[in-house]
Amino acid sequence: MDEPLMKATHLRRTFGGIDAVADVDMIIMPHDLLCIIGPNGAGKSTLVGVLSGAVAPSSGALYFAGESMARKDIHQFCRRGVVRKFQGTNTFLSMSVRDNLIVAGLGVASHRASPMPDPEAILDEVGLGEQAEELAARLPHGQRQWLEIGMAMMCQPALLLLDEPAAGLSANDAQRLVRLIHRLREDCAVLAIEHDLGFVRALECETWVMHRGQIVRRGTYDDIARDEEIRRIYLGRGAGHAAH
Repeated sequence: MDEPLMKATHLRRTFGGIDAVADVDMIIMPHDLLCIIGPNGAGKSTLVGVLSGAVAPSSGALYFAGESMARKDIHQFCRRGVVRKFQGTNTFLSMSVRDNLIVAGLGVASHRASPMPDPEAILDEVGLGEQAEELAARLPHGQRQWLEIGMAMMCQPALLLLDEPAAGLSANDAQRLVRLIHRLREDCAVLAIEHDLGFVRALECETWVMHRGQIVRRGTYDDIARDEEIRRIYLGRGAGHAAH
């Protein structure tokens, strides 16, 4: 049996006495495809921040490929294969699309045994071949989303963390992204957090619901969509108010 790619036990992150992440246990296996949903303020982005090394946990343990990630900096997470696409677009605006990909690849290439991916192949895969020489600043938001996904792919992830990847994408592009994510599973595990429930449904993957810093449900999207308590959470009445 494969060993867990990432394992978290009793993970907690507190801000000013409030648990943004509250006693979360989770296991991500190689080539898993998972999606986390939940209302605003549920703690989804904070959890992804902890899993990527951008946010230090207040307590609990986090392991990647059997190695404790305690007190590791974010660049150490990335070098080990934990790569995050942020909620907004984070690109080098004064550089060309191709050079953005190359810089992203160079950031980890010296720490990997395998060669850097071919930028031209990534350009084709994210549909930006015709924009290769364009400055990133001139791209519309949707194409910047694709560029950042391409930059993440250049980092050769073992675990790819996607924070609202469908934001700003057209319906056709969102479907294209679903197909790309399923293709990426051949090479890595993928965990996405997303508000677009149509996109989540199209992913057809295991879905976790986060509320008040905790993962309160795990299952298929269809099972979760039929859960009346989850409907109440999305309507703004928490699990503690379900009986009222």
